[in-house]
Amino acid sequence: MRSDALISVYDISRATARIHGYAYRTPTYPCFSEGTAWIKLECFQPVRSFKIRGAANKILSLPSERLARGVITASSGNHGLAVAYVAHKLGVRAIIVLPETVVLEKLSMIKSLGAAAVLFGKQQDERQLKANEICKAEGLEFIQPYNDIEIITGQATCGLELIEDVPDLETVFVPIGGGGLISGVASALKLEPHRERIKVIGVQAEGSPSMYKSFSNHELSSIEESKTIADGLSVRKPGDITFEFVKRFVDDIMLVSDEEIIQATAQLIKKEHVLAEPSGAAAFAGLIKMRKEKKNTTKSAAIVSGGNISAEMITKIATL
Repeated sequence: MRSDALISVYDISRATARIHGYAYRTPTYPCFSEGTAWIKLECFQPVRSFKIRGAANKILSLPSERLARGVITASSGNHGLAVAYVAHKLGVRAIIVLPETVVLEKLSMIKSLGAAAVLFGKQQDERQLKANEICKAEGLEFIQPYNDIEIITGQATCGLELIEDVPDLETVFVPIGGGGLISGVASALKLEPHRERIKVIGVQAEGSPSMYKSFSNHELSSIEESKTIADGLSVRKPGDITFEFVKRFVDDIMLVSDEEIIQATAQLIKKEHVLAEPSGAAAFAGLIKMRKEKKNTTKSAAIVSGGNISAEMITKIATL
């Protein structure tokens, strides 16, 4: 294990055992449309996104007396759905603060699990402030969407599965919103010395380049507005914890346009027969973009991080 690691292989192994029965081991399939490429299908999780890994690890690590108070989080949708799912299985009260622009299908799924939904603002930091306000007033446990070691460790289980399935991978593309998934995956891939050769490439939406800007500036940076079709990647300022992981373990970060994300979503649906939402297709968009630019011909994998696509988006893609 690297001496400067923020989490260990042991931590990830414990998380794997802890979340068993809540999160699934998802398949890693070879692509039909992109040679020597693989897709890790987190859209096959019970809540249709990777977020269940971190949410389950965090919630299940809480002492019973704190868990009994109930939980609250702020989310664009998928993390909130994961928190609602785990809370429902445990019989725990849950409040999810969501943007006013939340995808209606995600809102419906959250409510179906018995969680209370509060709609507030449009940006992640706005709803986080609202969630903090409710949290203090009602004495709930706040479940961070990404900037938390237990959340990151839960997400790391995805990376561990990936490298077990395809041990000779050379490049891995991971989507970035707040940075929880890439922090965990990059750690899992690079903790062992013989794996440090693997390139970890973060993929962020052009309309929400907060981690890209931070990575380029070598300091935690924010953006004035986050606006992208990939709602799950819309974050104006990454976390200080996730940024530390990214600095240590991520090789590069690239940007993709909304149009490239839509095209990648369409390619996953039409050629790979995988139902992905735009946020979930972003890493695949990065893989395709680098191949078109002939900057990457290595044995690569992209994490398809979520599949909670709206009916409106499916209709739009069907016309492409």
